[in-house]
Amino acid sequence: MSDILELLVSAASSGCIYGLVALSYLVMIRPTGIINFAVGEWAAVGLFAAFFLLTNRWLPLPYALALIAAVAFTGLIGWGTQRIAVRPLVEKGAPILGPILALLGMLAIFRESISLIFGPDPHNLPAPFGLRQVSLGPFAGTPRDFFIIGCTAAVFVGVWLFFERTVWGKAFEAVALNRKAAALMGINLRRVTVAAFVGGAAIAGFAGVLYSLTAPRDFLMGLPLAVQGFSALVVGGVGRVEGAILGGMILALAEQLTARYADQIGIPSGMSLGVPFLLMIVFLLARPTGLLRPKEAAA
Repeated sequence: MSDILELLVSAASSGCIYGLVALSYLVMIRPTGIINFAVGEWAAVGLFAAFFLLTNRWLPLPYALALIAAVAFTGLIGWGTQRIAVRPLVEKGAPILGPILALLGMLAIFRESISLIFGPDPHNLPAPFGLRQVSLGPFAGTPRDFFIIGCTAAVFVGVWLFFERTVWGKAFEAVALNRKAAALMGINLRRVTVAAFVGGAAIAGFAGVLYSLTAPRDFLMGLPLAVQGFSALVVGGVGRVEGAILGGMILALAEQLTARYADQIGIPSGMSLGVPFLLMIVFLLARPTGLLRPKEAAA
């Protein structure tokens, strides 16, 4: 039983990271319809920005300040990406595929830039809490695991409150329902798009910072994380904030169970790498709306 409870904590920690990446997708998809597979590279930008701010020999920052600055820098990268690769195409009336392909090009630029600046070797942030085992009731894990879970819970509560309790959040939802009608009601579509990309990039950067606490990461980390986050979003539901974290948890638990117990039934544990694709295909075929339907569909 203790082994299962420990696995649940580890899966929850990984699921939180997948959920954050899924949330990054959701924040951009809802008002714009654009699937931005560069979110994995934005996570890498956040990780390596935090690494530089913490370890540079000129002016290393305190841990908390470095993490905040890294997330803010990633949000700025999101603004620049939207300004360079998305807005010109949208203003010229390009089909939705145009910005998606442009963002795939930005993905390659981010990846190669990180490789040139930081090299191919893996990096990770210094562990702020050590690696000792701690227990909260029957659940056991490292302080890192509980830190990731707590930070993710705070982000999701904040985003949920933004959508449910603020004027800007209502504007996001209105644009998601009908862009033309929202524009006729006086909502500035350009500002909503900018806010979506800045917020999505900041969330992805934060996910990258947390991701680096679990193991060293190199410049190739972005695409696998983007696939895991998108799979989590498909599983949980594209139209709901709660769906992002639900999908992340289910995906991480499936991965952990496969890696831990697959060998016992004659399946290579490496099959866990294919779990995101398998779940995504199953849900796209059987339930394309995900486990949680959008609110407008439920209504």
